[in-house]
Order: sequence, then structure tokens, then C-alpha cells
Amino acid sequence: MNTKIEDIDSCNKKIKFDIAYKDYEAKVKKSYLALAQQVKLPGFRPGKAPMSMLEKRFGTNVKKEVMTELISEQLAEVIQEQGFRSVSPPKILEVEAEEGTDISVSASLEIVPGFKISDYSKVAIPIEITRVTDDDVDQAINYQREHQGTKVQVTDRSVEDQDFVKLDFKGTMNGKLFEGGEGSDHVVQIGSEYLLKDMGNQLIGMSVGEEKDIPVKIPENYSANKTIAGQDVIFHVSLKGIQKNQLPELNDDFAKNIKPKDKFISLEDMKLKIKSELEEHARGDAHREAKKIIAKRITEMNPIEVPEGLVEEQIKHMVVQALKKEQQSKNQTESIDEEEIHVSDLQKKDHRENAIQLLQQELVLDQLATNLNIEVEEDELNAEVNNMVRMLGETNAQKMKKEWGKNGVLSRLQSRIKRDKTLDSVMKQVQIKEEVVDRKEHIDNN
Repeated sequence: MNTKIEDIDSCNKKIKFDIAYKDYEAKVKKSYLALAQQVKLPGFRPGKAPMSMLEKRFGTNVKKEVMTELISEQLAEVIQEQGFRSVSPPKILEVEAEEGTDISVSASLEIVPGFKISDYSKVAIPIEITRVTDDDVDQAINYQREHQGTKVQVTDRSVEDQDFVKLDFKGTMNGKLFEGGEGSDHVVQIGSEYLLKDMGNQLIGMSVGEEKDIPVKIPENYSANKTIAGQDVIFHVSLKGIQKNQLPELNDDFAKNIKPKDKFISLEDMKLKIKSELEEHARGDAHREAKKIIAKRITEMNPIEVPEGLVEEQIKHMVVQALKKEQQSKNQTESIDEEEIHVSDLQKKDHRENAIQLLQQELVLDQLATNLNIEVEEDELNAEVNNMVRMLGETNAQKMKKEWGKNGVLSRLQSRIKRDKTLDSVMKQVQIKEEVVDRKEHIDNN
């Protein structure tokens, strides 16, 4: 096959090739023979209709299908031979075909440009590991104490911060009860995220049996009831009870009763092990941050041009994800038809730079994975699927995996695992400089 490839730019190629007329003619005849076995023509047994009649009735479609098939086959062969990573199917620019002569074809192809990864072995990556203090350990232990605490009735004082209160309430806006604004024997903790801050502050100081009208400004981003978001409402509340969380005594027995049992043999053992766990978490956080730095640094070392087709796809993906996030914030459940989404010029402009940066990093890491022979094993994927299924509260991992395989979640999950494995491998080859710093210093530095 006579093939010529012209470089339009690093991402676009023009491919020219010829198809021998004898190959075209042979394939047309073969198609007629196959067609003769399938169609029924008056006066002829199956397979006995003359070629001239088949050509007269079906010639246009047969020749068009043969031409399309031959062009597709030749282009696929060129793409494979050249090792091109095509972004989208080739576009046919011109076909010159005259009876009895070879067929000349030209097509354009958008590809991911080939590139080599620069040496990164001498790249130095600083890692700040946050120092774990005694206060950090005490906070972790107090969290366990609060979790193990017992609620006891309070009868000798008024409401204080962090108390649990039982109350009846009725909320009105402009004198009218609004949806979800009424409840009885409702128990909530003062200072928790489940209680409006303005309301919680005004409950402090109330005594059991007391009633009160509490004016509240509802936050603009209040999603439980959009009709009152940003509005002024009044809650009439009746306080029916106060409870406090009585914490267990801080001793060896407390440590031994933490689940799973026998995890700690004494309070001192608990402190040492919790400190070790916190240090491990701090190191893990630091290494995850280091991976981001490595990915950014190596991408900067290997500037590449991103195919426009990929940029457009990424921008649309970002627009769709933004729409889905907006839907979730509004508690909307309607599905989004991505095919119907139109990306405006303003959206293209707003997302373009981020899209290019994301794609550059993705392409560089993909090339790194190829260089390092990184693959995702089936057991690794299954482990991550099972982990996500548990987090979502689901039980049928196989069902979820099948569903995620259809909607693209599984593919993205596989890409994430591959990315992590690639960066784990790279971290072993760059120069890591660890430093333990105080939390305040870490915050100031970042």
C-alpha cells in the first residue's frame, strides 16, 4: 500500500493512500456473491440470479459499502503500523475513484502526540509531616470518651452549650406555618450541625417548661426547604427536657472497653497506640500531598500539546459534573442527558485552562505508567470496588460493579488506581526530603 503521512502539527496528521482497483473489484464481486445467497429475485433460485441483475438493483449500495469498508480497513492498518493514539475516528477529506483505476484517499487524523518523559530521578520533593502533640492525642481520646458517654437528665440548671435538648417547635414565616417547620419531642444537641446556629444560641439559658419565640435568619444555602432559604422566620419553642453527656472516667478500664476489645491493655497503652496511629495518618497525608507535587512537577518538566478533541471532551465533562453537583445541592433527582448538553462559548473560556492542565497531567502520567509497566490487577480493582460498596452502604458488590461498568465509574476507578500505583513507583525514584513540622508552621507554609 502506497501511503504518505503529512504533519499538520503535533496533534494532526494528513494520511494519503491508494487502494488497488483489483482489490476493490474483487471485494465487490465477493459481495455480490454473498448477496445472491440472501436475496430472492422473481424467476431465479437463491444464488442463481445473474451478476448484471444484482448490479443493476443493488450496485450503488454494494459499491458504497465496499468502498467504506476498504477505506476503514486501510486507515486502521496505517494507524496500527504508525502507533498513532487517535483521539477520534479519522475524517475522510477526499476520495478519487474512476472506473478501472486505483482509488486515491486522503483523510485527517487527530492524535495524542508522542513524547519522551524527561529524567526525573534527581527531582527533590519536600514532604512536611505534621508533628503529633499530646493535645492531638488527648482530643482523640476525648472523642472516644464522648462516643462512650451516657446521656443523663439535667434538672438543676438551664441549657448550656453541648447539651441535648428535647423540645416542641413550630416555625412560621409571615405568620404562616411552613413545610417541615413543626415537630414534637425533637432531641438535638446545642452546637451541632443539625441545629441552626441562631436558634441554638437562643436556646442557651432556657429552663425546662419555658416557652419562647425565637427569630431566626435562615441561611441562603439552606437546602432542607428552599422556600425559606434566606428568609426571616420565627420558631415558637417549648423546652421539655435537658440532657448532658456524662463521660466515662479516664482510666485503664475505659481503655480496655474501647471496641474492638483488647485493642488497648491500659490507658498508657491507648495513648501510645493512638499517637502511633495519628503519626501514621500524618505521614499518609503528607505522602498524598507529595504525590500531587510530583504529578505537577513532572508534568511541568514535560510540556505537551493537547489535542483539541480531548480538550472539548474534557470541558463538556466538567460542565456536566458542575450541573450534577448543582442538582445534588438542590436535592434534584432528574437524570442529565449528556448528549443534549450544549457548552457555551463562555463555559469553554472558563474551563479551557483547567481542562488543558488536567489533560496534560493525565497524558504524562499515562506515559509514565506505560514506561513503568504499571497495570491494574483484577483483585486490586475488586478490593477498591468492595471498599466503595461498603462506604455507600450497599451489599451486592457484583451488581454495583456491573452497573459502574456501564456508566463509566469502573473505568474512572481503574484509572485512579493506575495513577496511584504510578505515583507510588515514581516516589521510590525521586529524592524525598521529609521534615516533621508543627501544625501551625505547616499551615503557614501552605
